[in-house]
Amino acid sequence: MPYRVDGGVGRYEFTSHRVEGPNGGFNTAVHLFARLKAKGVYRTRWLRRNGLFDGCTDLSYRKALGLLNRTRQQPDGTVLRTLCNAAEHEAAGVVRHLDQRASELLSQPRFDAQGRPLFQLDPSVPEPCLTPPSAVNDAIRECLSENTCADILPEELAAHPCPCEEADSATAISIDDVAVKKQKPSRKPGAGGSRGKKKAWTTVAHVQRAATAYTLTAASVPAVLRLVSALLAASGLEQSDLLFFTDGQRSLKDAIFGFWQVRGRIRLILDWYHLQHKCRELASLGLKGSIAEKKVHIEELHRLLWHGLVDRAIAYVDALPATAVRRPDVVEQIKGYLERNRPHIPCYAVRSKLRLRCSSNPVEKQNDVVVAYRQKNNGMGWSEDGSHALSTLAAVRRNGEVDLWLRQGVLAFRLPLSLAA
Repeated sequence: MPYRVDGGVGRYEFTSHRVEGPNGGFNTAVHLFARLKAKGVYRTRWLRRNGLFDGCTDLSYRKALGLLNRTRQQPDGTVLRTLCNAAEHEAAGVVRHLDQRASELLSQPRFDAQGRPLFQLDPSVPEPCLTPPSAVNDAIRECLSENTCADILPEELAAHPCPCEEADSATAISIDDVAVKKQKPSRKPGAGGSRGKKKAWTTVAHVQRAATAYTLTAASVPAVLRLVSALLAASGLEQSDLLFFTDGQRSLKDAIFGFWQVRGRIRLILDWYHLQHKCRELASLGLKGSIAEKKVHIEELHRLLWHGLVDRAIAYVDALPATAVRRPDVVEQIKGYLERNRPHIPCYAVRSKLRLRCSSNPVEKQNDVVVAYRQKNNGMGWSEDGSHALSTLAAVRRNGEVDLWLRQGVLAFRLPLSLAA
């Protein structure tokens, strides 16, 4: 029977041989090469790298296929649907491997079936790697020397309840959801039902320890949290202090704290850009006056929140004259938003001077690299399987593990031990 191969020199087939024997004999199509199904094709490492990991994750399927077949001088070698299926098949293999690794690492009795830690870190033990008070005080003095308004006192900033970790001492984890346009179930006129825009969602996580990082993608927040837990276990970071950065999405925040509530010793920092954007948006809706008049109030809110003074920001909103308020319900939303996120609003000014992170920018960048760059283009629509497949392949490439996967069928799936110690 013919054995079909898709590789760097084109799509071709050669004859396999079988020798009968008392123990079933020897078949080159089974014992010498990878077993194929009836219509299966063996894909070489060259094809998988250039066609899938380097091709489909950068270019549209049509462009990747055209480049692939032109390179092999075989215009009809591989067809479009075959390349799409190959990408989904390759990504499914990666997902199965990661799921198996997670199951091995997150075993009872230390973790439950969803990967949540069941052990507890001693909450009375102080965090071992906090910035020395002298360095914090120096940063406070530097902040206030640049502040043109003299109404902020050093004691206010020094008394802020959110501690400042030492640079690169905690494991920083940024998580975010990214959506792409969902493909219509049918192209026939009138098909598809609802006119509402539907989305295919992917959850992306960026785990960083000192100068190294690892990118994870999954179809949901619980799935990516399980992978994060497994990555920490594989890297010897089960008991490290965890510092999460998010955009303030309430369901995501609840999921993070619910996942690690037994273990404890985690902190969450609200991304500065999203905080100021939310305040600007609500103030613009809730206040009266011209753009310049609204800007005065918005900038004062930003100044107070940049220094972590949530109480004073809420008091400022309370003290707004009735003549400046257009919608009291929106003004109440501002106060509720600040009150809800009070524990997660640090003194961004001091953190900035200490060169500590204030934002979830790393995961926003990963959203662009592994999802948006390829999938958010005009006219594109995606099935959930197709979208997740491309983001999975792009994450493997981003982590620099393509060669290991193609040669051995495994992923390193860990941060360097030297940095995990």
